[in-house]
Amino acid sequence: MKPLLLTTCAVLLSLAVSCKGGDGNKDVDLRQGLQAMVLQQIDIPEGMQSLGPSFSTNAEAAGGLGGGPTEAQLNAWGRLLGHKNDFQSTEPVSTSFLVGISTAVSLYETDQGASDSFADRVASARQVDWQQSHSDLTEFQQEELARDLAVDDLYWIHLSGYQQTGPAVKRLVTDDQIVFRVGRAWGFLGVVSEATASEDDRSFMLAQIDALLLTQIEHTKDGLDSGLLD
Repeated sequence: MKPLLLTTCAVLLSLAVSCKGGDGNKDVDLRQGLQAMVLQQIDIPEGMQSLGPSFSTNAEAAGGLGGGPTEAQLNAWGRLLGHKNDFQSTEPVSTSFLVGISTAVSLYETDQGASDSFADRVASARQVDWQQSHSDLTEFQQEELARDLAVDDLYWIHLSGYQQTGPAVKRLVTDDQIVFRVGRAWGFLGVVSEATASEDDRSFMLAQIDALLLTQIEHTKDGLDSGLLD
């Protein structure tokens, strides 16, 4: 099963139009600042490799999966830049392991713009038929997880079910999709995990995901404080 991102993730995986005033150095600083705000290779568990970081414009980010916001909406919210990187397991193990990780950040001119965009994305995510988008899973379950973290906004959906991988082989699959906001930036973390079918605890990877989330939140805060995004 391929890692599934939030219906709204196309917005998160984006880089907006060039910086005000056409200042090339400022544009470089912004890109470097955003690159530092997501999970780095050193943060990722061993046995996973990057599929390559990427940027996109507001025009490229508009719409996306599930019919996300338009370019006009993104511009109205003051979206400036976005950056993402995806990681994929190269050496699956026989028990429990992370299949894929997607880490992204999106920057806005103001806290309010980021908050309005965040609220729109969460509202859209709650309208998604997640069972249909995970139709290869049996005994499907979904729940929203609450976490008391030092962020302005947080939305976490935990999806799980069993996947038949052979005539007599099935695995427990979990798909955790998290969006959070810190000031005028909001990040996305998507993690797909697998375990042997004998594993019946659908929270089997939550401790590791919590650790990754806390690391990305710290990177986001450090990036906002770095001065590169001013």
